Amino acid sequence: MLKNVAHQLKCTTSEFNVLDDVINTLRFRGSIFFHSNLAAPWGMSLSSIVMPRFHIALQGHFYVGAGASNITVEPMDIVMIPGGDMHWIADEIESELVPSEQAGDACSLGMPLFQQGKITNKIMCGIVEYDEAIEHPILSALPSIIQLSNIQSNDNIWMTVKLIDAEIIRTNNKKNSIIDRLTEVLFIQLLNSFMEKNEHLSGFFSALKEPRLNKILQLIHQHPQRQWTLDIISDVVGMSRATLQRKFKAAIGLSPMVYISRWRMAKAYQLLKHSNLSLEGIADVIGFSDARTLSHAFKDHYGDTPSQFRKKLERLL
Repeated sequence: MLKNVAHQLKCTTSEFNVLDDVINTLRFRGSIFFHSNLAAPWGMSLSSIVMPRFHIALQGHFYVGAGASNITVEPMDIVMIPGGDMHWIADEIESELVPSEQAGDACSLGMPLFQQGKITNKIMCGIVEYDEAIEHPILSALPSIIQLSNIQSNDNIWMTVKLIDAEIIRTNNKKNSIIDRLTEVLFIQLLNSFMEKNEHLSGFFSALKEPRLNKILQLIHQHPQRQWTLDIISDVVGMSRATLQRKFKAAIGLSPMVYISRWRMAKAYQLLKHSNLSLEGIADVIGFSDARTLSHAFKDHYGDTPSQFRKKLERLL
């Protein structure tokens, strides 16, 4: 029986983009919170907010300080702070800093700061938000700072940046859905570029690059409704149970079965929030035997039953 199930999975499972599935499930939401020409001296401090933020040097160079590190950002570079750690950006390391909220508000009101004198810089700053209640190893697998140099050499990223810049100029710094969606596209492009350009990845990204671990993740993500066991997974990918457990946990930080459980909870969260599926329908889609079992698991994980969760969402509307 086990051999038949494994054989069926080998035959029916096609190439599946796990990263896209994670991104779609986490539902990252992007926006640009600062876009301006600047005259030196200038500087902004950014408090810790968990969410990824990025800064683009469209003209001139600037510095980013995070912890004990100071990074030079050259023209047409992007620097991203994936964990949203406290940091600062400035034309020079010694420049006086104002809170980014103050600078962003002034910019939105058409009264931008740092305009006295010759323009030396043009920068664009964005943020990507997600539901903090959802846990996934991708969020801890990125380094504290990522720098992508010379974005003009990457046609896709450069085109997206130009489109965002043009739309902001067209709307005179007014927020709109086009800018937000393009910012989300840019974030996904940055993640893909990070994976492509780095040979020494860690955490979830290292698992995506390792063929057999990637195969395991494809199985889980393409078939969340399957009743997975270590025996079935190990047989499909040709690894012993012990090797499978060791390699998976070393890369991702979770055992395969814990990862499956958390992924199902993430899918349940989003389906409850963004679909009209019944609890029975959701249970069937993500691999629970019945609605009652899913309800207990959801409450253990999130603290509310699915019905309580949906009622809270209704009150927010």
